This record gives sequence, structure tokens and C-alpha cells, in this order.
Amino acid sequence: MMTSYTDTQQIERYLHRQLSTGERLLFEARMLTNVTLRTNVRAQQRVYDLVRLYHRKQVLQQAEAIHRQLFTDPVHADFQQSIHQLFH
Repeated sequence: MMTSYTDTQQIERYLHRQLSTGERLLFEARMLTNVTLRTNVRAQQRVYDLVRLYHRKQVLQQAEAIHRQLFTDPVHADFQQSIHQLFH
């Protein structure tokens, strides 16, 4: 069964904590009685979790590349020496 556009919007607002207290309670009650809605909410939350994880990995890879460049490239020898002196 396809998710309606309205349900999709409400799922987004629910996951981003943009519903009022009353709207949130009503939506959570609907999830208790509607397996498809509950499944769609969990699936969308999982997508958000995966996107966040992917972004973290990308940032970590960029930081590691910068670190490698700063501490292995002879052009940055003065910087390397300054950092080395700070910690020794």
C-alpha cells in the first residue's frame, strides 16, 4: 500500500519534532492502530539514521585526508615541527 502525501508530510513533521503536542499524540495513536503507518515511520527514521551515518563517514574521511596532508607533505614541515614541539 502506498503512503499518502499527507501521511508522508506528517511522518516528516513527526520525525523532525514539528508537531504540536496534540498533533503528536494523535499521530502516535494512529501509529498504534495502523501497522503500515508505523512501518513507514520506522523506515523513514532508518533512512535518516543512514544518511547521518554516511555524512559522519564522509566528514571523517575528509578530516583524515587533511591530517595525512598536513603531517606527511614536506610543504607543511614548519607546521609539523610546531605541533611536534607543542606535545613534546
